[in-house]
Amino acid sequence: MTFFDTNVLVYFTINQNQAKWELAKKYIYDALDNEKFFISPMVLSEYIFILAKYKVIKQHQDKVMFFSQYVEGNIDTSRVVDAYSTCQEIDFYKNINDVIYLKIAEEYCTKLVTFDSDFKKLQKYTEIEIEIL
Repeated sequence: MTFFDTNVLVYFTINQNQAKWELAKKYIYDALDNEKFFISPMVLSEYIFILAKYKVIKQHQDKVMFFSQYVEGNIDTSRVVDAYSTCQEIDFYKNINDVIYLKIAEEYCTKLVTFDSDFKKLQKYTEIEIEIL
């Protein structure tokens, strides 16, 4: 399975940058075609928040409902505490959501896809592949 970060869904939905839009489409469609698409509840929540922030939520309700079919995993206290411990170790507190994503991805996936270059700092702390687009 491939874990998709929120920003990939946002670039897929809102064409702010042609190259990133095309890349997001390619990765998402490939994962869907191969039944390897995975997002967490937190990704879906952030996705909804960003669509609302850009005032495009109503026109993209179909995508929200579509992506909601692929939500798995959970965010329990132990996962947050584990992410917090990692953040302490590498002084990465402001990116705790990224670390929580990584912890979820480690449990369910072999790969995490993102446009967020902050994930470079996490690559040496995991055995799953992190692909920064």
